[in-house]
Amino acid sequence: MGLRPRSTDPFRGAVAVVTGASSGIGAATARELARRGAVIFAVARRPERLDETVRACDRVAPSTAPAGSHVTYPADVGSKEVCQSVISVAQERFGKVDILVNNAGVSLHGDVATLGAEDIERVMAVNFFAPVYLTLAALPGMLERGRGSVVNIGSVAAVVPNSGEAAYGASKAGLARWSHGLSVELHGTGVHVGMLHPGPIDTDIWNTAGELGHPGRLYPPDVVARGVTRMIERRLVHLTVPRRFGTVGVLYPVLGAPVRWGLRRYDRQIRARAQGPGTGDPG
Repeated sequence: MGLRPRSTDPFRGAVAVVTGASSGIGAATARELARRGAVIFAVARRPERLDETVRACDRVAPSTAPAGSHVTYPADVGSKEVCQSVISVAQERFGKVDILVNNAGVSLHGDVATLGAEDIERVMAVNFFAPVYLTLAALPGMLERGRGSVVNIGSVAAVVPNSGEAAYGASKAGLARWSHGLSVELHGTGVHVGMLHPGPIDTDIWNTAGELGHPGRLYPPDVVARGVTRMIERRLVHLTVPRRFGTVGVLYPVLGAPVRWGLRRYDRQIRARAQGPGTGDPG
């Protein structure tokens, strides 16, 4: 398959499907792509929040963009049929999908002995299989045109295990290996695949049932949104934002025992903070 010429601007006029676009990283990414001139096909479960995202996209879009060009598609991407429908409807509406940002995800934090198999299956369905199904549905059109970008949103938990997050980390680690494998297989086709690992980001995920909060600094979702556009522009295969969190992933295989001790201490701090004053880790 021969290469076809690409526009020097990968955003202007591009059709971008963004999942999990109702808040947090997804909403910030949709706004940033719209600001750069892309047409947004926003996907998430909460229609009223999706409407807010699309209105924000309209406000930041270039003055040359047609009014009302961004659209919503309320859906739960936890099944293959819905994922296929997302891409099918986007292609019917716009004739193509140029950018796919697989951001929708669910958290799972808890004692592994108390988790049910259905809990883990749900995490894998949304965090791993949904990006797989969405990518497989969008890929033929991208290959036919000889261009396109798929950016999968992972987590530092994919490379550094956290207490209570074995299933969540596994789902993101699987997504990372899938992404890197695709980048090898698709080399030379004009289709780019990248994996972005965010550090602790200020999103609704910390309010998920079972989550205990985060004792340290939370970074704004716009940090990740800018990372997504940087990956697409530079056709990067891997990126961690903020960058300092990539160091932890590099050190873990080398300094496994000390890092695991630090993670256990970190987990105790979170639990102590969740229980209230006077229960902190004495060190």
